[in-house]
Amino acid sequence: MKNLRTLLQLLLLPLLATLQFGGLLLRVHSGRAKAARAAGDRGALSIEMALIVIVVVAIAGAILAAVNSLGNNVKGKIPSTLPSSLPGN
Repeated sequence: MKNLRTLLQLLLLPLLATLQFGGLLLRVHSGRAKAARAAGDRGALSIEMALIVIVVVAIAGAILAAVNSLGNNVKGKIPSTLPSSLPGN
């Protein structure tokens, strides 16, 4: 049970840290957006939002490429036939 708990912590900690960082970034950006709207500065906000979208799409593309590469590497290692008898029978 201890090993399972440690494994879950190792797997979930990076995911939760990423989500917390994303939430913090969203709160900071929404605060800046409210301040920019109050000051009447909409152009800089639009450019900043476009740059953030480009970065997020680039990160998603990198993750997709990594998962695709991993899938292609593992695909060759999967046996195509099943054994005729299972061990222990």
